Amino acid sequence: MKTSSPDREHVVVGKDELIHQIAAKAGMNLKETNKVIDAFTEVVREGVAKGYEVRLMGFGTWNLRDVAPRRVKSIRGGDQITIPARKRVGFSVGAVLSQAALDATAGRAHKKPEVQRNATGR
Repeated sequence: MKTSSPDREHVVVGKDELIHQIAAKAGMNLKETNKVIDAFTEVVREGVAKGYEVRLMGFGTWNLRDVAPRRVKSIRGGDQITIPARKRVGFSVGAVLSQAALDATAGRAHKKPEVQRNATGR
């Protein structure tokens, strides 16, 4: 789905498009790919709910984070209210995904040369 804003075009890849793209790259049918995506999200959701850190190397890590209580101004009446402490899901970007974002912001024409690695990948 594409949405436009005055300064740039914003492209959103939804679940259906994600399923189509993964199916094409993996040589799977759409039904199998949908099951894989659903299973993946369920495993991440269950792991985080149990307090586990779910890590997909190079892509990122999902985990639970504590959010401290804080005082804010109420939009109803302007009184100060306290939002209680809670837990929220956090996502830390992995190296491969982070590099992809840097490459996208630097532009395709100014792409950095690849670093030569030894046999161990370092």
